[in-house]
Amino acid sequence: MTTAPATAPRPLHGFTLVELLVVIAIIGILIGMLLPALGVARESARRSTCMNNLSQIGKAFITHDADKTRLPGWRNTIDRYTAVMTGSAAVQASGSASLQQACVSWTVPILPFMDQKVIFDWYETYSGTSGVDDVSKKRIPSYVCPSVSSDMNSESPLCYAVNAGTGAEVIDAGLQPRGDGLFLDAAGNKSTDAWYVSGTTSQEYAAARLSLAQVSAADGATSTLMLAERCGISTPRDVSWAANPFRATTNANAKKETHTFLHPLDLAGGVAPDKDFRTINPTETTRPSVNPVPPGGDLTDWKLRYPSSQHRNGVVVVFADGHGRFLSEKIAPWVYCQMLTTNTKGISLRAENWQKYEKSVAGGVVPYIFDDEDLDK
Repeated sequence: MTTAPATAPRPLHGFTLVELLVVIAIIGILIGMLLPALGVARESARRSTCMNNLSQIGKAFITHDADKTRLPGWRNTIDRYTAVMTGSAAVQASGSASLQQACVSWTVPILPFMDQKVIFDWYETYSGTSGVDDVSKKRIPSYVCPSVSSDMNSESPLCYAVNAGTGAEVIDAGLQPRGDGLFLDAAGNKSTDAWYVSGTTSQEYAAARLSLAQVSAADGATSTLMLAERCGISTPRDVSWAANPFRATTNANAKKETHTFLHPLDLAGGVAPDKDFRTINPTETTRPSVNPVPPGGDLTDWKLRYPSSQHRNGVVVVFADGHGRFLSEKIAPWVYCQMLTTNTKGISLRAENWQKYEKSVAGGVVPYIFDDEDLDK
C-alpha cells in the first residue's frame, strides 16, 4: 500500500505594512464620515426635545388662559409670597421694601398646569422657610434646553423667555401699551413702590394682562410670538426660573431676571434696519443699532433682549395658538417686530417704526409673509 506524500503546509501570509496602513486609513475615513452624522443626529434629537419643552410650556399658558381667562404677566404677585417677602426683615433691612423682591416671573403661575403644583403651593403657602424646603432652587426639566443643559450653573436653570414687546418701557398716560407684546406687567408700578422713579425714565402705571381671546380678535394667535429660547452663547449661564423679575426701565430692561425677549430699542437716527441686523442670535457686530446710545456708549442688553440658542441657524419658538416652529436667525427685523405685536392698531410709535420697513423700503406697515429665509424647517 502506497502512502501519498504529505502535502507541504502553506506558508502563513500576514498583512504587509502598506496593507495595514491602507486599512487604518479606510477606517479613519469611515469614522470621519460617521461622526458628523452622529453629531447631527444628536443635535436633531436635542432640538426635538427643546421643541417638546416649549410646546409643554405653551400648552400650560393656554390652559392658564382658559382657567383664569387671561395670561399671567411677565411679572406677577402671589398673595402670600408677596406679602411675606415685602414685610420680611431682610427686605426691610435692604432699604427696598417693595415689589422688587416680592414678585414672581411667568414661570410660577403656570406650574400647576405643568404637573408642578407642589412647587406652586410652596409659593401660595410661603412662610419664609429656606434650605431643603426651598423649592425655588429645584430644577424643572421642561425649563431647560438639552443643548445647553450641562452649561447652566444655576440650581434652577431657565433657557426660555416670553414675548414682552416693549416691556412697559413705553408708557402712555399711565397705561402699558397692550399691543406691543403678549405678556404685560401684572404687578404695575406705584409711586409708593421703591422702584418708582419720577422723570423720564419711569412713572406710575397700572397693572395689566392680556387674554388669548384679545390676541385672536386683533392680530391673531397664529402669527403672534408667545415663547422662545433665550440661551445663546452670549447669555449668562446662571439664569434662574425662580428669580424675582425686575421692572422695565429705558435701556436697562433686558435683564436675566426678567425672563423676556423684547422689541429693539429706537432706531438709530430713524434709519431703516440694515439687512445685516439680527434680532435672532445677534452678535456684537450684527445687533441692531439703537438711539439713544446708553451711558458709556455700550449697549450690553442685546445679549438678553433677543431670542437666542445654541442650535444651528436659529431658535425654537412657540406661537400664541400653541404651534411651534424653528425660526431662522436670518429673519428680517421688520418681520420679527410684527410677530411681537398683538394688536397693530394699539402699538407704540417705537414698535410701529420698526414694523414699517419692508426690507429696504420705508413706508406704512406692510403685513409680513414668511419666506424661506424666515423659517428653517
